Amino acid sequence: MRQVRWASWMGVVAMAVALGSAGPAGADITSDRAAAIVKYPWVLVAGDTADTVIQLSNTDRLAPIDVHCFYVNSNYHCSNNGEVCLSAEECCLTGPCGICLPGWNETDFHIRLTPSQPIAWRASEGLTEFPLDGVDFRGPDGSSNAGSRIPPVPEDPFIGELKCIAVDPEGNPVDRNVLKGEATLETTFDAVDIFDVAEYNAIGIQAIEGAVNDDNLLVIGGEEAEYNGCPNVTILNHFTEFVQDPATGDSCDPEVSGCIETQLILVPCSQDLLRQIPAGAVVQYLVYNEFEQRFSTSRPMQCQQALPLSLIDTTQRQRSIFSAGVLGTVVAQTRLTPIGSGLLAVAIESHDGATFDGVEDFRFDSAAFNVHFQGDRPDADVMVLP
Repeated sequence: MRQVRWASWMGVVAMAVALGSAGPAGADITSDRAAAIVKYPWVLVAGDTADTVIQLSNTDRLAPIDVHCFYVNSNYHCSNNGEVCLSAEECCLTGPCGICLPGWNETDFHIRLTPSQPIAWRASEGLTEFPLDGVDFRGPDGSSNAGSRIPPVPEDPFIGELKCIAVDPEGNPVDRNVLKGEATLETTFDAVDIFDVAEYNAIGIQAIEGAVNDDNLLVIGGEEAEYNGCPNVTILNHFTEFVQDPATGDSCDPEVSGCIETQLILVPCSQDLLRQIPAGAVVQYLVYNEFEQRFSTSRPMQCQQALPLSLIDTTQRQRSIFSAGVLGTVVAQTRLTPIGSGLLAVAIESHDGATFDGVEDFRFDSAAFNVHFQGDRPDADVMVLP
């Protein structure tokens, strides 16, 4: 279900700097305005190596808001011992071999935010000290956080996503576009004592005023929409894989250093959280180099996809249509169109090298960024709440 390919848990936290500035007009999904649904497509916890700091804010200055949140766990597990795995080989390390099976389940929790209140927590730890700071924090209207509790992610290591929905005190969805979120990805490289931080904005889906009813079916886009539709096209501006770093001049050696790598994280808009059934799509990729030459591929995804661009179309990465050797340019633009569920995405890009200011040394510089969205899908996506 979830598709992830890394050489190690470290490889998963490669992050990126966006190319280009403003995105195309016409998209209903936003990462810079308050919304009624906020999605964090990439939440990672891996022992002392990686953690994710979640920030969530109520932008309403006058009234509190109740929020129903869901961690979606997309880990694979070994059939013989239940351990988290990335490949079948990891299920043969001790005893009889097992199978690395896909999994998908949700863990939900409830938060109450007072007017204009931000909160933050580590995904590995959660936040159980409510009211915050041991005091009954009250907003201007006398509201408090009483009854709120945020659990840690259900297991470590954890690969998945988080989504939060504005609701009323009874848990029914409401059309209040007041939620804004950010995620900070923290990575520690103990062997070389390097600490890396990258941040992206949670993706917001705005409610349509007067359209949201109190059932557990959230209709996203389409003719009977309760929320703005998911994007028709997702646009990613990126460096080509295995290109020489234009900032440092480092040449790329995949076995050593000097490479720029972009990871693309995709999650579906449709999800059945009641029955815990993941959604999926076939994703069509159109890749344009700087000469506007077009290359194409497609790949199915389900639950969550987290792959370097050069592993989307082949296992021989330097022959990928995303590689500099095939595209022939330093940068490219990739346009994604789903068949099936709509998609939301963030991207992560890493620059690693053996030189820094002319001195040989190891470095790992990364950044996460939000991609551009264009238009909205004619078909509805549906999120089913428990």
